[in-house]
Amino acid sequence: QSLNVTAVLNCASGGIARLPVDELKECGIRYAFTNCRQDSYTYPILHEKKKVTKRPDNVERMIMGKTDSEDIICSQHLEVSNSLFADIRRQNSAREGKQPSGNVLFFCVAGQNRSAALAAATLMLHGKSLEEILRHCARQRSFVLENVGFQRQLVELEAIVNKLKGRDATQLLRDQFSSHWELLQQARSSIQQSKRIRMMDDDEDARLMALTDRPPASLLHSDSECELLAGTKVEIELLIPGLCTMEVRIPKECTIPTVKKFLVQHVNDNLLRHENTAVAKAWLVLAMFGHDDMYDIPLEVEAVEMKVQLKRMKCMFGLTARLKDGEPHVTWNERVRFALVIFSVIRIPKVPSSKSVSNDSKKMEIDIDDADNIDPSKCPDQVPWTFVHEERPNAPATLLQNNLLSTHLRAWDFVTGESLASKLPIVFSFAEDPRDKRAFMMVSQSADTLQQFRAPGEGDILGMGENAIVHRVQLSFTQGDGGHRDEKWTRVNVGLENDKPTDNSAGKSEEEESDSSHEDEWDAAVKRPFSLGKMLVFLQNSSEAGLAKRLRLANLLNSDKRVLYFYGLGLGLSTNAYNQNQYKFELMLLARYCETFSTYTMRRFMEEYMTVRSSVTDEAQRLSLHKMQSEFSITSVKVFLVSLLNAFRDLTLMGVQAFDFNHLNNVLVSRDYQSVHLIDIDGNAQGSIHYPSLEDTFANNPTKHPPQIRSPCLNIDLNILLPSVIEQLILGKGRGRSFVSNTRSEVWRAKEEDGKAIIRGILMDNFYPGVENQETEGELKSKVRIHVSKVAEWFYALMKKKTPWTNWTHDIYDAMRCIDHLPIS
Repeated sequence: QSLNVTAVLNCASGGIARLPVDELKECGIRYAFTNCRQDSYTYPILHEKKKVTKRPDNVERMIMGKTDSEDIICSQHLEVSNSLFADIRRQNSAREGKQPSGNVLFFCVAGQNRSAALAAATLMLHGKSLEEILRHCARQRSFVLENVGFQRQLVELEAIVNKLKGRDATQLLRDQFSSHWELLQQARSSIQQSKRIRMMDDDEDARLMALTDRPPASLLHSDSECELLAGTKVEIELLIPGLCTMEVRIPKECTIPTVKKFLVQHVNDNLLRHENTAVAKAWLVLAMFGHDDMYDIPLEVEAVEMKVQLKRMKCMFGLTARLKDGEPHVTWNERVRFALVIFSVIRIPKVPSSKSVSNDSKKMEIDIDDADNIDPSKCPDQVPWTFVHEERPNAPATLLQNNLLSTHLRAWDFVTGESLASKLPIVFSFAEDPRDKRAFMMVSQSADTLQQFRAPGEGDILGMGENAIVHRVQLSFTQGDGGHRDEKWTRVNVGLENDKPTDNSAGKSEEEESDSSHEDEWDAAVKRPFSLGKMLVFLQNSSEAGLAKRLRLANLLNSDKRVLYFYGLGLGLSTNAYNQNQYKFELMLLARYCETFSTYTMRRFMEEYMTVRSSVTDEAQRLSLHKMQSEFSITSVKVFLVSLLNAFRDLTLMGVQAFDFNHLNNVLVSRDYQSVHLIDIDGNAQGSIHYPSLEDTFANNPTKHPPQIRSPCLNIDLNILLPSVIEQLILGKGRGRSFVSNTRSEVWRAKEEDGKAIIRGILMDNFYPGVENQETEGELKSKVRIHVSKVAEWFYALMKKKTPWTNWTHDIYDAMRCIDHLPIS
């Protein structure tokens, strides 16, 4: 008001999510919006070239037989800005000096490129020269208009305007630049008020109905608009992270799969068809205006079950659903915001040019019944979807601000559907070749600046295997009012910030109270597959993510947490390590990070356990090994083996049928060596939990015999690896792997008594050093000899599979009984 602003034009994308539109209206300030989707060099903010088909309405065209031409068409953005400015000038003229002249405020995110380009172009249409405008900008705001593409379009616009204003301007020239000519005529008169502009007038208090894409004239009174006015359709905002936002009309009441089909089809028709691609694998995420950007819910059963989705939608956003034709139909409203996160696309044949015009005219009228029944997300020919963004050093805007996406890692609880986000923004790195694992190790946590990637190995890396890499990330539960954004939260994409911590306990439902009974922050082990193919496989119901979700749902079966505690799926952003202007989205599996276990694998433990201390040159490491080996007793051996077999038993109780135990990296060992955790429970995509389906239950189908209950069996080759682990624990402490191999061969070749004598000697040296060298016989020495003899008897029978341990490696429970008989002092 101090600047006498009577109208504002929002040149950024994102609609009116957090703008004070109501306050502007109360102050008599008109609000208008034009969706400039990108601040990129190639974005047509002022005009674009289009091939159009025209009637031969003049003699020259008739003679030459030309019906097609390439015209330069003004963008809708320029139409909206010119209409608004012309209307304000008309109002200023009507005041006749009674009131100060009103001004129009153009703004975007940074006030640098999009708003400046439109403001300069509008002033050119109203008589100002480009040189005069740029001189003024250089004095007042010198860093604007650094976008080279926008500069080129301004120069082109000046040339077009000068030609159209010239005395020698022909009708053919005016036809070629007809949209520019109309804007010039409008600017000259300054009396017409555009009907295409979207403003907060009293007659349009609750709706903003203009499409971001200008519809053809044939669609101005389409069935879709009639349905919109009749209340059968609603216009919502759709965000395609990495590209833009747009408005889409969807049925006011429909199922979640139906609305996803509408949105995918809209993206295919309006964005990807120009690249001859179509969406293959994508996630649909729901949010609402008036809530924090990160307070959302994925509408994907891979992440959250359907019933949980419906419950969270009602609890979080007040969206209700009713059962219709056996399917839950959700009632949507205009406050809904969807994000369609694209992971992969498929190539489609080029559409013949003769059909392109008719296809364009019908792109908004989507018929779901005609959609292809083949699920493109299961197509074997899909390729990763990437988008390009170049961060410019002179621009104060970041990747986040330019592309309307958050670089915070997002995650959701398998069970409750609660949303989480990383405390810091995070961008991972990737390579097109999944074998180039070093390229996956870099991480950027930059905010409000260019992305800065740290050297490999500094990205809180917990581990790396053949299929994936694991990072450590700190997460925080998000809240609808932005209460999770405390003083430690990085101010990136901050929407609703609280100056003071708010008490969120008031007004919560019982469900919310129960959901909030957890710690607000925790560390996660984030597992990222190396390729699109590996990501698609691990998302399958029978593979790791699907199995992890069922384990999380059946958490009571894992009450002792011997199987790693899986939490949910995460969504993150990564950039090409060799072309950091290329980005893509990834899905990741999240587990609870436990400092007690961290990255200490069983393989590493066994290597340290058998290390010969004299071969270690570092004094501190040698002392650490001596402490670990000297404190590891026969009792420790039994406790360790019991914990391992109990974890295997827990897998069988949960119905897991496979576990990869071959290289020992899938077993984490606690720092006190008393317990283990199992990870990578997919077992090469063989793991699965079998619950009887509704059709198979005897209660729902009394005429059918109840299914036979099959005892779960864990597919682990206990016959090879488990005996080897026990031999290394008994024989190899501080002696090396070769000593274990040689001793085993020696025992097998020796007679029974000689073999047991060899074992007794090694047990005395490994677990009771110094006792045998005592000069006098004592009670302690006698007890030790008796105990060692019992252990040697047990170990010899186990190693050679003699009675009673002839079948001890056939089954988990047989192995547990065998280990249970290991004598301890």
